[in-house]
Amino acid sequence: MNDLVFAVNINAILEDGSEVTEVTGEIIDNKRVYKLSDNTVLTGTKKIKTIKYSLFVVPPQILPFIMSKENL
Repeated sequence: MNDLVFAVNINAILEDGSEVTEVTGEIIDNKRVYKLSDNTVLTGTKKIKTIKYSLFVVPPQILPFIMSKENL
């Protein structure tokens, strides 16, 4: 799969308990990657724990495939 944006305007709670907004979900090198608006990749304790809101920008038929990808 080519790199693509699958979700925008994500509001989420991170593993460390902090809350983030305006996150983008992308597939990069066949992995799910979540980035802040400044392109910081959310990993480790800054990994998303709970998504409160997101706007998916892909057809719903491919969401199971995207969500099955390893989260970076």
